[in-house]
Amino acid sequence: MVQDRDFDVGRVFEKLTEIPSKILLHHEVQDLSQIVLHDLSHDDVFNFNKAVYLVDNPDFDCLKGVAGYSSEECKFHKHDVWEDPDHFAQDMQQADFNSQLKQFLRNGLKRKDINTHDEDDLTQLGQSLGLKNPAFLTWQMRHGNHGILIFETNEQILQKKHNLLKHAGPLLSLC
Repeated sequence: MVQDRDFDVGRVFEKLTEIPSKILLHHEVQDLSQIVLHDLSHDDVFNFNKAVYLVDNPDFDCLKGVAGYSSEECKFHKHDVWEDPDHFAQDMQQADFNSQLKQFLRNGLKRKDINTHDEDDLTQLGQSLGLKNPAFLTWQMRHGNHGILIFETNEQILQKKHNLLKHAGPLLSLC
């Protein structure tokens, strides 16, 4: 049983190490952060039911939805999201959760009623975005911005996988 877990974490690690070169190769592709979010969220990596990537820009008092993932919307894109990344945005036009999240825009977190360091505030934000039992990850970005990944999954994330997630989330900031 332990070997299966180690193999799973090894596969996750392998997928994560491939992402930076794919980002560099496809840096001009529209909605690249959505492709990365989908790649991270699929069942062979972190196995999220839903996930949202937001950026908080305190200088402009703005919280913007960048990408959304729902496992139910994977039917709209190719199995391997990197197979034809130039058409991913077009494939995902029918994906309601993804489209709604990209339109999410409100006052920023730092100056209003939500604190990026407060677990209850981020949980409540996740619930308002349609996640049933949200967990989250935050990180510092360039120019004083903050990346926020809010996700839901049916499984308990192993500690090793959680440690990988802490390093994988910020990959979204490279897009």
